[in-house]
Amino acid sequence: MISKIALFLLLTVTVCFSATPSSAAIDGSPAGYSRSYAIEKLAENVFAAIAQPRGKAASNAVIVVTGTHVVLIGSHFVPDGITELMEEVGKITSAPLTTVILTHHHQGYNYVDYDFPPDIEIITSWQTWQTLKEGYRELKNSIMFFDKSLTLRHGKSVIVASNLGRGHGDGDVIVYLPEEKVLFTSDLFFNDVIGYMGDGYLREWVLNLEMLEGLDARHVVPGLGKVTDTESIGKFWVFFTDFTTEVLRYLEKKKTLEQTKKNFRLPKYESLPGYREFFNQNLERAYRQLKEQ
Repeated sequence: MISKIALFLLLTVTVCFSATPSSAAIDGSPAGYSRSYAIEKLAENVFAAIAQPRGKAASNAVIVVTGTHVVLIGSHFVPDGITELMEEVGKITSAPLTTVILTHHHQGYNYVDYDFPPDIEIITSWQTWQTLKEGYRELKNSIMFFDKSLTLRHGKSVIVASNLGRGHGDGDVIVYLPEEKVLFTSDLFFNDVIGYMGDGYLREWVLNLEMLEGLDARHVVPGLGKVTDTESIGKFWVFFTDFTTEVLRYLEKKKTLEQTKKNFRLPKYESLPGYREFFNQNLERAYRQLKEQ
């Protein structure tokens, strides 16, 4: 169970995406393209698409086969990744991919999420829709956006999308499949990986993690990392609070951002993939947000 004391401490107190970030950059693998996703079957009709170290995918995704069509769930979809996922769907079923639930989109990332075939409908939060509209590219897909929650029922498939508001970004959507007990957290949770936190809202993020840990999920698909369970969400929460508490320690000593960057250490986590690659962006965001509290 998540520590209430650590939560209290937190509450009281761009990687730069000029090029699409990839899991290859996160784990330090040498350049070289292979398959972007590894497909893992979670239930009879549900498959996780796990971003691979040398591929072009920047986040995991989930494929749901409803019987008559296919729903794809995720974010940061580059053109090559879209092509690969559509090929993988073709291997699984003859049903067409008709719907994408886009879990979030960062401002200025005009090279991702805009390249689906025009006959595919995109479902997302109203905040993400606003962000997409602000991009210099025009989205050619039809859009359905929602405020708090949306439940889709297709045959025996039930898909519950929830807009958690601020967390990893603004308008984070998680997706829960109650029949299969599959939870897709998107980038609110990274499993044994330190992901990008540079657009995060720390106070809301930590509360969302506590809520996610309490859900009844047999399989948890993170934004990055392997499929896991809800206990791993608690582990990420511990990292999150350790990280923010250490930032607070420097703020209390009235250290500048540059002084904090120079001396900041978390030995327990420094060997995790992504820690060093995302260090500057994550630390800058945490420092500025916590300084404003």
